[in-house]
Amino acid sequence: VTDGCSGGLSYVWKLWLQAPTPWEDLCIEHDRCYWRGGTAQERLVADRILRDAVAARGYPVLSYILYAAVRLMGHPFLPFSWRWGYGWSYPRGYRG
Repeated sequence: VTDGCSGGLSYVWKLWLQAPTPWEDLCIEHDRCYWRGGTAQERLVADRILRDAVAARGYPVLSYILYAAVRLMGHPFLPFSWRWGYGWSYPRGYRG
């Protein structure tokens, strides 16, 4: 499952501009990686891919805000529905 781009930045974008974020499809792919889970290195790679792709779309400053948010709030030991490995029972942690 995916909610597209979750988080404060995306909610503000959608509320203010009444349109999906221009990187919504990138968030969906990022969600697939998070749903699957895996190693800490795989999470780092997924987060960097999202950051770099959002920057390539013309939003370099926002890409680093998103990157910081997913690094901080996506840890597998946090009890959020968007955590790393959310396709598995909580808590799962990193898996190799």
